[in-house]
Amino acid sequence: MMKQHFPIFQHNPGLVFLDNAASTQKPALVIDGVAEFLRSDYANIHRGLYQLSEKSETLYHQSKVLLAELIGAQAKEIIYSYNASYCFNLLAQALCNSGKLGKGDKVLLWMREHHSNVLPWQTLSKIFGFEIEFIEVNQHFDLSLEDFAKKYDDTVKVISLSHVSNVTGKIIDVAKVKTLLREDTFFIVDGSQSVPHFSVNVSKIDCDAFVMTAHKMMGHTGLGILYLKHQRIKTLDPLILGGGTVKDVSQTDFSLQWNSDKWETGTPNIIGAISLLKALEFIQNIGGMEAIWEHEQKLVQLSNKGFKERSDKVKVIGSLSDEERVGVYAFLLPENNFNKIGEEFARENICIRAGGHCAYPLHKFLNVGGSSRMSSYVYNDEEDLRKFFEVLDRML
Repeated sequence: MMKQHFPIFQHNPGLVFLDNAASTQKPALVIDGVAEFLRSDYANIHRGLYQLSEKSETLYHQSKVLLAELIGAQAKEIIYSYNASYCFNLLAQALCNSGKLGKGDKVLLWMREHHSNVLPWQTLSKIFGFEIEFIEVNQHFDLSLEDFAKKYDDTVKVISLSHVSNVTGKIIDVAKVKTLLREDTFFIVDGSQSVPHFSVNVSKIDCDAFVMTAHKMMGHTGLGILYLKHQRIKTLDPLILGGGTVKDVSQTDFSLQWNSDKWETGTPNIIGAISLLKALEFIQNIGGMEAIWEHEQKLVQLSNKGFKERSDKVKVIGSLSDEERVGVYAFLLPENNFNKIGEEFARENICIRAGGHCAYPLHKFLNVGGSSRMSSYVYNDEEDLRKFFEVLDRML
């Protein structure tokens, strides 16, 4: 059983954890691996000529190598930050700071975007004078290509879309979206809900930037990941600077590094990088992303069946197709008291999420204040879903 690899379940007998779109539990390999690193190898990295520093830097870089292999990139194109939200802020600021986005320009987002991919653009638009428009969802909660065609004009300089919605679970063909774009359009993909669940290749997507986070794929919190094409790394200048980002500093000026170092100011989250390294090793040990996808798709089929059987009383936001989705289900009951629903599940030791899921524009578009959300991952099983639907039935 997969649960045996995750100590949280031994320490919390009977726990049903279905809040994985928010964050995932950590396997013993990650917990013990980080502890061993702290016991035996920890030191600050960069410019330390002693053994501990060199070992720490090797492991830090190795995490980028494994991640790059996972997503079809190069290690030199991986930038570590503090979370996905920080990555979006860092990237948006860099586009404005480098003169790539300004007055008269437009940013296209999608109606279903997470706030992390909304607020940075809204804040900077007030300072730099560019506009923001939202592409509508169609009847299948997919990207409306008709609305996209209307709004994608010559003023659009940036398009930023989520690969998978944290509300509908729908997988979007972002590679197809890329084929519709001009060369001068900076294309950003939010992969926070995709990379943990299935194989992703950023080179095939051909996006300029791709954002993800370690804690949604069994690593620690505090480590956001930004993939940025190598040529973009060289031509964009981040706004947040400090130690490690510069080639030279005088009393009156400075010059920046040309590589990804200029994006990682100060001491990075070394421990977070080690946790990601161990999480990636764990994924390899259990058969890779293919094994995770195969397992989760069985859960998707069971979940779809369960919700379809209750469709007269439970409304799922999005499609219940067995294809092109991950196990994320935001649902509404007739009274839709999502907080009460969450509390009812909590009393039965079942963890789900209640609220707007940092996707208020989508909920406002649907004219609802929020929803309840269950989301599965690699350690969930058929028994977890049976318990979930058993408790749900009591509220119907």
